Amino acid sequence: MERSLDQRSPKEIEIAIALFGNDATLETSSDSGVRVYVHRLRKRIDDHYLGKQGPRLIIPKGEYRIVLVQDDPTGPASGLPNWLAALSTMNPALGAGLLLIACAAIAFLSWSLVSPKPMQTPGKVDNRQTLLGASAEPFNPLIVVGDSMMLAETQDHRSIQRMILNPEIRTRDDFGTYLKAHPETFYQLYDFGLNFAPFSAVEAAWAVQGKLYPPDGDRAEAGEVMPVSGLNNELLESSDIVFVGRLSQLGPLTLQVFSSSHFQLAAYDRLIDRTRGTVFQGEVYTADRSRVRKDFGYLSVRKSATGKRLIILAGLGDEATTAVVALLTNPRELAQLRREVRGARQFEALFEVEIRIGAPLLRRLIAAHATS
Repeated sequence: MERSLDQRSPKEIEIAIALFGNDATLETSSDSGVRVYVHRLRKRIDDHYLGKQGPRLIIPKGEYRIVLVQDDPTGPASGLPNWLAALSTMNPALGAGLLLIACAAIAFLSWSLVSPKPMQTPGKVDNRQTLLGASAEPFNPLIVVGDSMMLAETQDHRSIQRMILNPEIRTRDDFGTYLKAHPETFYQLYDFGLNFAPFSAVEAAWAVQGKLYPPDGDRAEAGEVMPVSGLNNELLESSDIVFVGRLSQLGPLTLQVFSSSHFQLAAYDRLIDRTRGTVFQGEVYTADRSRVRKDFGYLSVRKSATGKRLIILAGLGDEATTAVVALLTNPRELAQLRREVRGARQFEALFEVEIRIGAPLLRRLIAAHATS
């Protein structure tokens, strides 16, 4: 800030010495540390002004000072999303590695916005009440897909070695907490605003959309499909929601789901029965996928704090999610489940899922509870 009015921007080593003293000249990573931290600060400032018009503070590219400008100065790239504009100015070793991911994200977004025509027309009300019972009021939900943060990992502070998913890091708040607990990773992990949804979860969400809105000649639009990371307070308060994905990817829905549940999500691959203390451990990440594996699926129908419907079709792993979604095509099992909860309008159920390579998933109901 002191140098913001100077014509000459301070150099990295000047900032390093101002922060760390003369020791900065002996520490080979001090310059790159300044560069990385300013990059993060620039991104935070850009995010703050995203979509806003008028004067703004910026850190010019390649400089280390804060400048007040009258409007968005990004020039030809100003029409791009922040994360894509960042790719265009990134060093080639980093940008090339992320470009394919960016293209995949654009393709997924296009496909989700322009879904096949058969899914664009909703069906009869009774098709939408499969889980809710014949007397339930009609609902037109958002279909929300679980997604997770992707982080860029580097060892030399300059080029990205790989993109990773860490089950402990699902949001930016989680990332901040993780960095505090693991300060050695501060210069190794970076957030470029990219999220990843497993293909099986996206495919399952489309299956749910097709079940709730089968083609029958109606003209109303089909329910919107969106990532859970896109939910905001307004949508949470005003929308019926059907979530499809891993339980560890519930994001802002986590508190609503487990605050009144008989179960507790102890880890990304583990559920605990609060009453009995029984532990349900899913084999989510397994090196040997040729043997028979076990996973657990979770289904719940409840009301949110604002009275909106919240339906969870989830698993500890992707196969269990697929198995729970498949319930929508099995009226007999759903009827049995409703008998187990004695017709309760709000309930939750846990299923054990057996996974065999090349064979259908086997699903067994092991617990069902009416909830308030």
